[in-house]
Amino acid sequence: MALIRGTSLTAFREVVAERGGDPDRLLAEVGIAPEAIGDYGTFIDFSAMLVVIERAAYVTGSTDLGRVLASRQGIEVLGSVGAAARSAPTVAAALSTIERYLRAYSPALEVEVVVSGDRARLQLRRLVDDAMLAFPNASETGAGLTLGVLRHLIGPDWSPLRVELAHRPLGPLADYEAYFGCGVDFLRPTTAFQLNAAVLAQPVSTDVETHEAMVSYLQSIAPYTPQGIQPVVEALVRRLLPCGRTELPVVADELGLHPRTLQRRLEEEGVTFAEVVQRVRRRTAEQYLRDSDMSLRHLATELGYLEQSTFTRACHRWFGMSPLAYRRSLRTPAGVD
Repeated sequence: MALIRGTSLTAFREVVAERGGDPDRLLAEVGIAPEAIGDYGTFIDFSAMLVVIERAAYVTGSTDLGRVLASRQGIEVLGSVGAAARSAPTVAAALSTIERYLRAYSPALEVEVVVSGDRARLQLRRLVDDAMLAFPNASETGAGLTLGVLRHLIGPDWSPLRVELAHRPLGPLADYEAYFGCGVDFLRPTTAFQLNAAVLAQPVSTDVETHEAMVSYLQSIAPYTPQGIQPVVEALVRRLLPCGRTELPVVADELGLHPRTLQRRLEEEGVTFAEVVQRVRRRTAEQYLRDSDMSLRHLATELGYLEQSTFTRACHRWFGMSPLAYRRSLRTPAGVD
């Protein structure tokens, strides 16, 4: 069972009550104790956290509940991880600390910062089952919290160059642009922030002793291990799917590896290249069936299939039903009859 700290729902009860909902009833329905809310020392079920935010948005008729909830939170939600980041010497060091030790806040989340030229890209991913991806309001809570953390480190008036979200917009585009202070792209592979790489060199703190102490503590409770190759391969496969170029030699060449080397490294992580491709196809299919009205023919092409019938057979294998039937099932809100 994936877990997350109770601080992930900081201000949940206040926000829901302000919008006419019954927060304690919603929490009880998913098995979260009210006293766990806002308590960093308590872990709650990650999937229950996703569901309760989504249900709260539904019962209160709120299209911005996730973003509002995040605006009531801050870097302190991350507890010791946030403390280590706040005491880092630079923005780059702070984000590297979060990247390495976010698992102390939740083993179900991962953040990655990639620098390319004068741009940097911060990606936030959920390391959970595909079935847990259909929670756009909870995703917006995570995106909003990320924005707050970045503004704490860089400056309160800072805004990213662009933000990417994995779902369809829940409200007017102008609301998103006002919230994030920049343009927003939807139906992207994951939540991501684009920023000017120059801000990474900005100073954050000169408190070296506190930073070293916090990092030492985090290392003792959530030892850092380098990221495996699977997430890198998944991201590349997702980009290559529409081109129909997801063969092992093509992906290996993109990564600068010999195909046998790439296959061996994946096998060391307990997965084959073919399994990675199928996982990405399934996840992408679910996302588009849930969040878009894209035609099935177009979606088949987006997944790299030459024939729509091949996509239909894959859906029966993945979901036990046709793509149209699965799309209809995903459009029914969880827990609502």
